[in-house]
Amino acid sequence: SLSPALTAALPCLCRVVLSDMGLFSSAPDEEQQKACLAALAAAFPDVSERTRKQYAASHKFKPDKASKALGESEKWRAETLPRAPGPDGSDGAAAASLLFTHRGFDHHGRPVFLYYGSSFAPKKWDADAVMLGVVHTLEAGFAAADAKDASNDGCCVIIFLMDGGTKLDMGLAKQFSRLVGAHYPGRAYKALIYPGTPLATRLWAVARLFFSSEIGEKVVLVKQKVEGRKTFEEHLPEETLSLVGIDSWDKVPWGSDPDRDGAPACDADAGAVAAAGPA
Repeated sequence: SLSPALTAALPCLCRVVLSDMGLFSSAPDEEQQKACLAALAAAFPDVSERTRKQYAASHKFKPDKASKALGESEKWRAETLPRAPGPDGSDGAAAASLLFTHRGFDHHGRPVFLYYGSSFAPKKWDADAVMLGVVHTLEAGFAAADAKDASNDGCCVIIFLMDGGTKLDMGLAKQFSRLVGAHYPGRAYKALIYPGTPLATRLWAVARLFFSSEIGEKVVLVKQKVEGRKTFEEHLPEETLSLVGIDSWDKVPWGSDPDRDGAPACDADAGAVAAAGPA
């Protein structure tokens, strides 16, 4: 089970990781929204309407702030995306294959990403290389969703697996949050955190009173009980649950499959299944 320290940190982690994803913004009046979107369309005609809307909403439909953020992000993308995460065995490649992986799609075709805490050794890894690996995973997952259905809402589901071996580094969590907030704003549809121990669940029940109702709906602590699997089933199809490997996680209360020693990773570019997965 989770350590008491990590259990107590879960509500804080939710906010640290999700606060920069555009989940706390409130929508201004309709005229202000239209004015901001029109300004972004004029300034960034080659950027998709969906992306312009995401940046506008993330910056509360303030044209100057949204335009500045989108411009900086476009420059970042031009400089960052051509860079490969690194060869096999490098920190970036390890992050892309172990720490943060694309694991199929939810019931509505949104990409599902698995943040596997036990594979994260921040004191040994180069943070910038790790984030580059994360970027390539995000890009591949979103591209795969667009290939399946170009009209999808551009959002994703992130599963945070925090098992007994997890070593949480809040500095790296903040860096992950800043990266996603700056360059993938408003794209987190759900955050499923497992295991939601009884103590963590009680703490979150109190903490969510201080968050917006939107956060209360987006963050789900999956109970460390038999019914926890049903919670996953509500959000993810069985094919994705297999890719995530929830039946092979350590000491899951709904039982495990002894024939599996780790979940296969999803090749987001081709939608195929590869042999790698969390150990």
